[in-house]
Formats: sequence, structure tokens, C-alpha cells
Amino acid sequence: MLIAALILNVVILAPVIWSLSFRGAGMDVAFGADTPARRILACVYGSIALLSIGLIVLHSAAHPWAIPMTLALFAVQIIYKAATLWAVGVANPVVMTNMLVIVVQAIAIVTVWRAGSFSA
Repeated sequence: MLIAALILNVVILAPVIWSLSFRGAGMDVAFGADTPARRILACVYGSIALLSIGLIVLHSAAHPWAIPMTLALFAVQIIYKAATLWAVGVANPVVMTNMLVIVVQAIAIVTVWRAGSFSA
């Protein structure tokens, strides 16, 4: 389940990063005008996507840090994504997507918790 949630990160973020970088249609509606803050956000998204890919590789190699690092990434994502609900409101499409990701990541965390497998 952890790998599926990491793949979901990449699947969601790749087109968002592309659209933010190349001013894709609809980005202004969802993310606001192209500003330095929006470009910084694209960099953060890029970092999450690259880390997700790296963690998929670590999981594939059964690296002992793969699970703890994934849980740490998901914890940070859940906190900031939940904060967007308060900061922006549920009507924004970015916030709605964030809520979906929170559910998937929470399920992944509970799956690991129940299995008691906090290391590879």
C-alpha cells in the first residue's frame, strides 16, 4: 500500500508540475496567478515527486529505511494538506485532491501500523 500511495504522489504531481511550469490551462484558477510563490510551490511539489520516486526504488530494494522515510513523508504531506482545508477551503480543486491523497496515505499508514512492519 505504501508503494501505491507513492505512485499516486507521482501520478498526481507530474502533470501539476508540468502545468505549473508551462502555464497550463486552468492553473490560474486552481493555484492563482503565476508568482514567485507559485513557482516555489512547484519546486516543493517537484521535491515530493522525486522523493516519492526514490522511495519506490528503496522499497523495491527492501532498504531498511524505506518504510520509516515513507511514513515521515506522508506525515508531512498529511499535515500540510489538511492545513490547506483551513487556509483555502474545500471548494478549491487543489484542496479536494489533497483530501483524496490524505485518505490514501492514512490508509497506507494504518496498513503498516496493523502489520507492525515499520522496517523493510
